[in-house]
Amino acid sequence: MANIQLEVITEPEKGTASVLVPGADGPQVMFTGTAGDTYVCGSCSKPICEKIQRGQLVNLVFKCFACGSYNRVRGT
Repeated sequence: MANIQLEVITEPEKGTASVLVPGADGPQVMFTGTAGDTYVCGSCSKPICEKIQRGQLVNLVFKCFACGSYNRVRGT
């Protein structure tokens, strides 16, 4: 199991990407699987998804709950 650093990007234009944004009172980790790698913010290194198998997350952008950076999953 490894920490996978996500690619920081500028905020996508509306309608160009599927962007997952954390809720103000929601969990700090977007997805938790059962086994695999931890995807961390490319800017602040906070975990965004834990125990995820490579290839499960495709064409998604995550907004980091901690620093607000937009992160794209790199090719796996």
